Amino acid sequence: MSTPQTSEPEAVGLGWPQRAGGLNQPRRAAVAAVELVLVAALVWFALWAYDEGTVQLAPVAERPDLDFQHYAGNWIGTAVAAGTLAALLLLDAGRQLALAVRTRSRRA
Repeated sequence: MSTPQTSEPEAVGLGWPQRAGGLNQPRRAAVAAVELVLVAALVWFALWAYDEGTVQLAPVAERPDLDFQHYAGNWIGTAVAAGTLAALLLLDAGRQLALAVRTRSRRA
């Protein structure tokens, strides 16, 4: 028995796309290193901004045991934003590092 021949032409360009490059891209390790440096700078900036946002007030003469601090919202908000950005960059640095060292499994 032979397989029946179809008269329809095969569509050109249909099928699974071929990847241009492999997953192992060592340049991603350099991107991850730059992002880790940015994370360190952002953490330092967040701590500095938080320190700028907390101001120690003068104690009351009658109650020296009370400790008063004033929190400036703009500095505290900047510290939270810098910390959040640092956390996102840390996650992306981990992703870049995983893509830099990961290789494809060999399939036959």
